[in-house]
Amino acid sequence: RDRSPSRGLGDVYKRQYTLRSLPVIKLSGKMYLPAEETLSSIMGLTYSYNQQTKELQVSDSDVSGNGAENSADPTELPETEESEPVKTEDPVEQRAEELLTGMTLEEKVGQMFIARCPETDAASKVTQYHLGGYILFARDFTGKTKEEVTAAIQSYQNAAKVPLLIGVDEEGGTVNRVSKNTNLRKTPFASSQELYTAGGWDMIQSDTQEKCQLLQSLGINLNFAPVCDVSQDPQDFIYARSFGQDAEQTTEYVRTVVQTMSQEQMGSVLKHFPGYGNNSDTHTGIAYDERPIERFVNSDFLPFQAGID
Repeated sequence: RDRSPSRGLGDVYKRQYTLRSLPVIKLSGKMYLPAEETLSSIMGLTYSYNQQTKELQVSDSDVSGNGAENSADPTELPETEESEPVKTEDPVEQRAEELLTGMTLEEKVGQMFIARCPETDAASKVTQYHLGGYILFARDFTGKTKEEVTAAIQSYQNAAKVPLLIGVDEEGGTVNRVSKNTNLRKTPFASSQELYTAGGWDMIQSDTQEKCQLLQSLGINLNFAPVCDVSQDPQDFIYARSFGQDAEQTTEYVRTVVQTMSQEQMGSVLKHFPGYGNNSDTHTGIAYDERPIERFVNSDFLPFQAGID
């Protein structure tokens, strides 16, 4: 959120590739668009931003995707010009503007990324790359005690100049990172479909509360959930992870979960993308949806809009 025209990222195009659109994160009523690619995939590249198209682009003679672990020190980016913070009555926004004023361009770019937590030197890389956060996967919890997990996460926070977003995919059902470890919970969290069948909206709400409290007790402040995709066909790739009902019911599910997460002060991510509900697996290919826009407006958009509202 750099609204000052004097802060350096100008209307210059550099060719190679454009960072893709990403899920929305909601924290304390504010909306954020973090990058999903790891910082290691872009260090050493040249950054540019086009104010008209709102696209951040990067370029280099060799976009090879080499990780930060295998690369030399990242290219030092120029410092931004000093400017006064944008005046606002919101104390949170005012603090954000103050932080931005004192940041170099490299620090600002680093803050845009939630990287996959590396297996080694995770704390030092927070400092080196000025990361905005880490996303943790099953390997970061497997076989560990609660004390070991919380100590590791705290070490990342201690290394950060700006407090980190520590995220995880704890959807319930087929996608759980934390609760599969019996040291952290006796049984994995159930899927949204199972919960609703067992106890309706009350069960959805109580499960969300317990999930938030468990994650917070470990130092996790962002859950990549809920799944907002509309899917009613068991043959759909995303069906098992979705609420499994029509747009109206899925919208109510998303509204219930996001409101509860907000009350519990847990960040939420609306995923995956309108139209993905009845499409193919984009982990392995590209999905095309040729339905008219009216179908999206009257169906697929609704759960995402409820989560934003």
